[in-house]
Amino acid sequence: MKHSLNSLFRRTATVLLVTASSLVATNGLRAQTVFLTFSGGGGTPFVISWTTPITYTLTSSTENSGVNPYFVFQSISGIETPVPVDTVGDIPGGGPTYSSTGAGAGDGTQTINSFFTTNAHGMVGDEDVVFRATSDTTVSYLTMGDVISLTTGHLQTSTNFSGTMPTNGYYNTFITDASYQPNLGSGSAVPEPSAYALIAGAVMLGFATWRRRKQAAAQCA
Repeated sequence: MKHSLNSLFRRTATVLLVTASSLVATNGLRAQTVFLTFSGGGGTPFVISWTTPITYTLTSSTENSGVNPYFVFQSISGIETPVPVDTVGDIPGGGPTYSSTGAGAGDGTQTINSFFTTNAHGMVGDEDVVFRATSDTTVSYLTMGDVISLTTGHLQTSTNFSGTMPTNGYYNTFITDASYQPNLGSGSAVPEPSAYALIAGAVMLGFATWRRRKQAAAQCA
């Protein structure tokens, strides 16, 4: 009896570990990455989408006089051919929004309305996408310890794109400033509420199994 209970407990623990690993892989909990999907192309607008919010914690402060963060998605192959993606002005369908704690808190909620690729400069490479809110004009320096939260959303070009679509997958993301020089802080995806529910369910299953094992052991004593 005791052997079978121990075996059951080990199997349950294994299931919990596998479940946790699956959650990490499927909900974008990997440090410094976010799962991006790409659509359009073939003579239609180019769209980059993500379905989990992204949190950036600044690990250094800017020395630049720029007043807003520049968000970067790194190494998205194909966006430079045949022409770079480039949208300045309101993003079709509405852009994502962000808000800050610390020095940037006074800026309120800002809407991303510009994104583009650029020639390699500083921390930004040829195949990186840079996006920002040009309306964020309040002077507030990006300061170490600030947390900047970006909502789910998409970036869509205002013109058509005929190049090859990049591959859906995990991409690094970070914040820089107008100089493109420092990496001020990397971002990571925030799990959706459903992920928390699954984790909570796995924890409850483990607790119930442990409790039954303890009760059965007491009865056998």
